[in-house]
Amino acid sequence: MKIVVAVDTDKQTIVKKTGQAAFFAIFENGQVVDFIANNHGGGNHGQGNPQGGAYHKHSHEEMEHDEHTNEHKKDVLGLAGCDVILVQAIGENMREALESIGLKVKKIRKKDGVTAQEAVKIFLDDNI
Repeated sequence: MKIVVAVDTDKQTIVKKTGQAAFFAIFENGQVVDFIANNHGGGNHGQGNPQGGAYHKHSHEEMEHDEHTNEHKKDVLGLAGCDVILVQAIGENMREALESIGLKVKKIRKKDGVTAQEAVKIFLDDNI
């Protein structure tokens, strides 16, 4: 089973908002096997917000929603073939992008681990 966790630039700490992760850590048999960069994350998502932080300038029109989801999908194509992603928080567009490539989205809480390795171990021990 291949498990994905959204992580920060240190490639260990779980990022609360999945779409803002710098990397996606991929685990197989409980061990990290790869890191995929997230082009939307690591400060690239929503640049230009005058209040700081990430945001998307869009309306709720269907076409713009689809475009937004497709942008996320481009960033997560490298995760195709993985089985599940462990997330603390995830936006609708990112969820749709991940599910469209076959990933099951599993919500976790901060108590399930601060690092990807901790969360994966708890998940594999069937405690999540």
